[in-house]
Amino acid sequence: MTEKSSIYYRHSSVEQDKDAEKIPDFVEEILQGLPYPYAVLSRSGEVIAANAGFADMFDRAATALRGIPLPSLFARAALRRLRPVMEAALAGAPTSTEGMFSARTGRTIYAHVQCRPLTTRGDISGVLMEIRDLAEDGPIRTRLRLAEQAFLALANHALLIGTDGRIRDGLPSGSERFEERGLIERVQGKHLIDIFGADAFACHIEQPLARTFKGRTERVTLPRHLLHSLLWASAVEGGVHSGGLNMTGHELHGVLRPFRGELGTIEGVLLVLRHDDELPARAKELERLAMEDPLTGLANRRAFQKVLEDELIKARTGISGGISLLALDLDDFKSVNDRGGHAAGDAMLCQISDQLRDFVGDSGTVARLGGDEFAIVRYSADEDEASRLARQIVSSIETLHLDWNGTSFRIGCTVGVAVLDRQFIRTMNATAADVLHWADEACLTGKATGGGQVRQFRVGEKLVANRREDLGNIARVEQALAEDELRLFGLPVFDLGTGLPVMTEILLRVQGEENRLLRPGAMIASAERHGLMSSVDRWVLDAVLNRMSNDVDAVPVSLNLSGQSLADADFQSYVDARLAENPRAAERICFELSEVAVARNMPAAARMIAVLKRHGCKIALDDFGGGWPTTAHLRRLQFDWLKIDGTITRSIVNDPVQHAVLRGIICVARELGAELIAEFVEDQDTVKALTELGVPLAQGYHLAEPAPW
Repeated sequence: MTEKSSIYYRHSSVEQDKDAEKIPDFVEEILQGLPYPYAVLSRSGEVIAANAGFADMFDRAATALRGIPLPSLFARAALRRLRPVMEAALAGAPTSTEGMFSARTGRTIYAHVQCRPLTTRGDISGVLMEIRDLAEDGPIRTRLRLAEQAFLALANHALLIGTDGRIRDGLPSGSERFEERGLIERVQGKHLIDIFGADAFACHIEQPLARTFKGRTERVTLPRHLLHSLLWASAVEGGVHSGGLNMTGHELHGVLRPFRGELGTIEGVLLVLRHDDELPARAKELERLAMEDPLTGLANRRAFQKVLEDELIKARTGISGGISLLALDLDDFKSVNDRGGHAAGDAMLCQISDQLRDFVGDSGTVARLGGDEFAIVRYSADEDEASRLARQIVSSIETLHLDWNGTSFRIGCTVGVAVLDRQFIRTMNATAADVLHWADEACLTGKATGGGQVRQFRVGEKLVANRREDLGNIARVEQALAEDELRLFGLPVFDLGTGLPVMTEILLRVQGEENRLLRPGAMIASAERHGLMSSVDRWVLDAVLNRMSNDVDAVPVSLNLSGQSLADADFQSYVDARLAENPRAAERICFELSEVAVARNMPAAARMIAVLKRHGCKIALDDFGGGWPTTAHLRRLQFDWLKIDGTITRSIVNDPVQHAVLRGIICVARELGAELIAEFVEDQDTVKALTELGVPLAQGYHLAEPAPW
């Protein structure tokens, strides 16, 4: 327990009495005349004096509050909000906070709380606390009306779905708000299966709903008849029709968002629905602009990926025979910008865009992906047509010239072509990112051999084998998550001076057939490529918190966070909420972030580290010194430990260069105030070398092997 936290958790009657002696007698009389709840608190967080408004919040008389500590008045969640403002006031800075505050009596209010330092004879002898119930203020009522009417203008319905899959509450659409309130009341308490039917629920709602309960935001597109089912479910009982809803739209779009309680825990899911044909004209225009390249008017990367995914779905379901993808990269375009300026470059890009539109017409979609990169998807898997189009584009751009301020500019173009028929798309279960990557590879090959070429992406046996292995890994990870087949192992970190374990790194294993445990290296790599690592990291975090909360004597542990989870805002919110629920466990957890992931996404790393530090967690930079060229993350972020990359540790006995590198790392750690942990210690000679260099902590198979945790 830190010294600061004594304000809330330690009671000293002597200290309270000393503080009370410094408070003038007339203060209590002044308090009674103040319009809002006020109290004078000692430095240790006990009530010295309070007015009737403050006492009423806790169902006590003002005189009966004298000497009562804050933990006896406020619930734990409220204390967490009050702690920083109290500490700031005791440091001399008036500070305030706003949010939900619950008393031990069960009363909860949405309030603005301000704490001011109370100075007596030049010393800060206590804190003056003011609590203002915002629900009683006119501005708050106005804000609530504003929120309601903003929703009514933007959406058709909002349904609050409980953890049991039943509708807890909802908001009606704008134009029929009064008629439809009855509709919301009639569907309240019904399970989504009862409203939409088992088949529709399984096809359109079940999986996105499950992911949302895990903290993700999901978009769903529902056939129009599902809304009709919702309305009909109410009509059967209530004798009403569609309530005046416009049923002419072909699709209903929805967003599923986690519905969080006061402490950030997910208490349900909010389903917000809207008709595409009922969007305001301005919203439609904004949506169009969000999918369009502002310079050329072509589709942007986001729009192109959506078109590509739609075409892949058509191929997988047999609606189309396949697609052809062309990835275009301009040759020597930089010279146009350098010699003619960016205005000349923009003019060249617009000319090329117009040509590509003319070439493709209605047979495909043209996009500018960024800079001088373009892409075309043709709604056909005809290799001859795709090659002919690619050669036509290369030839046309070579003959194109731009006259700009007396200078004529010419450039070239390289095209990579990937032709994918229906069977290949099904076999490889190709995504938009995969297809674009394959075409890009062909284009880069052409660029590397001089440019001005058309290169075909060729399917090799190795690619098919790797892809099948990748898809098998993904299926295995999904199965392990669904059937609880993930297992945790622990690898101790030892103090080389005492030989005692000081921390345990948590490692993941997957239970295979006949209870064999599989190392998940390849599976984790596949999970990262396909966006599953946040789900895996949530599972690990939950398992560790459950164990640490029940075992108060457990050795501190470290968890590895993937780069994907690091950049996931929903995952960050989930971690924040779970650590808030388990404050004692949080203080015994270290989170390991790889150096490459941190250096690639510094803003996300900074946000995540701030959240973890706020809960008292430690932070380790994993694989440190493994070759990443930047050190900005060391200067800006506060790490408790640096874990020396295993390639360095393994080599320090026989490689004088790596030995020197490690000496430099020791100096860096000393300057940063961080401790070092050596990984992959595999023999006694390495232990001896580390000890001589002054590396205090180490882990590896020579010291201990992973064991079930």
